[in-house]
Amino acid sequence: MSTQSKTKAMPVLDLKMYVRVVAAVFSISSSTAFVMALLRLLKPELFYLEPLFGSDLGIHYFISGLMIVTSAIGFLNSCVVMNRSTALNTGRNITTWLLLDSLFETSRVVYVFVCEVVLKGKGPVQLYDLLISAAQYLLDSFLYCQMILRH
Repeated sequence: MSTQSKTKAMPVLDLKMYVRVVAAVFSISSSTAFVMALLRLLKPELFYLEPLFGSDLGIHYFISGLMIVTSAIGFLNSCVVMNRSTALNTGRNITTWLLLDSLFETSRVVYVFVCEVVLKGKGPVQLYDLLISAAQYLLDSFLYCQMILRH
């Protein structure tokens, strides 16, 4: 009597579906970063206990503006990928999408570093911004690496 063992493998998403899932996660991440940067720009007292003056104020406006622009680009880029025909979500288009997302992720790291270290953010919302950014960055990086391996 011969027994065959059946191996149970985890279901694997089709690459076309995986691209859309990753794009959805990236769009959530970029929209969260956009909202937090806009909040930082409009209500700095939520992020800093002491008012910013001089060069610190200039850095604050520059880094917040940079985050708003790159997160908007990241959001629009991911929305295009989610809504584009699956036949077009291959090759060069995927590479362009991932490069633009890496621009967003790089600016997010710089944003968090400058806000934490240079501007010494300690306000009531600063910790939440830091935790959300770190969690989303780790998830996005994992998905980014998986996307490169699958692509």
